[in-house]
Amino acid sequence: MAYYQNTGLPTAASMVVTPAMSDVSQEYPSEGFGPSKLGVRTTVDEPLSASQAIEVLQAGNRRFVQGDVKAGGLGPDMRRALASHGQRPVATVIGCADSRCPVEQLFDARPGDLFVLRNAGNTCTHAEGSMVGSVEYSVAILETKMILVLGHTGCGAIMGATKLFLERSTQKYIEMTCRRNAQESTDQSTEASESEQPPQPGCCKKKSTLLGLLDALVPVAEQACVELEGGSTEEIAAHAVKVNVWRTINFLLSYSLIIREKVASGEVELQGAVYNMNSGAVEFLGKSPKQEKLLNHDGHVVPSMGGLARQVS
Repeated sequence: MAYYQNTGLPTAASMVVTPAMSDVSQEYPSEGFGPSKLGVRTTVDEPLSASQAIEVLQAGNRRFVQGDVKAGGLGPDMRRALASHGQRPVATVIGCADSRCPVEQLFDARPGDLFVLRNAGNTCTHAEGSMVGSVEYSVAILETKMILVLGHTGCGAIMGATKLFLERSTQKYIEMTCRRNAQESTDQSTEASESEQPPQPGCCKKKSTLLGLLDALVPVAEQACVELEGGSTEEIAAHAVKVNVWRTINFLLSYSLIIREKVASGEVELQGAVYNMNSGAVEFLGKSPKQEKLLNHDGHVVPSMGGLARQVS
């Protein structure tokens, strides 16, 4: 496809170093991640289809749940193979940065098996160009056929966003007060009189990137609340985990022409899943309910990079 041929990035083919005959004298079983000629997934191996990829992810998670993991470590030969022959990951996974949810381990995977992107809340709300661009690289250059957006139970980012949403829902006057105070602060006499007043709730919250991240996830909590028609903080947050998975998938479809075209052609699949921290099991959710509609979307770049795209063009 013309839209990624001139990226300047190395293609899978260009990274291949022809191995010596002794290196490929046998194919090593890769314990659920497909056959590998060098003992690990490299560009010497063929890409796995989306259906094959989801099967090995499911099998790997079953081993993890049962405590029968096979991945193990990498010996010197395997490390050299990855360094010399490039990577051929089975799937791309967008997961949460939560230290309790190590993506490779819960799928019983080794280095080279998965192309993993992680941040708090497995979201594309911030630094979305980095996330979407990395996914595009994985499907266009590394030839992965499965993109999995993985949420998890007990997500701190989602709980924080849910609490923020509920706080705002019950204390709408806070935002109005803050706005009014900001406008009046330009009046010296008003500012002087206000300095004697106790600070209003919410007005003195320090701005931070973290608060911005949670703020961007508030719509997820709001949608979860609407779908549940109310509920406790815990119930809304639990449902919001799935809502957020769909939101990230829908964002990828909305703002990536590369992903959209590959999904439309059937070459790539984009699915959701939720990891249960208590049981260790991953619930595979399938495709977004909005996929067919979003395949007709015309977004080419994420909103934050729109200006850069215009400059390049």
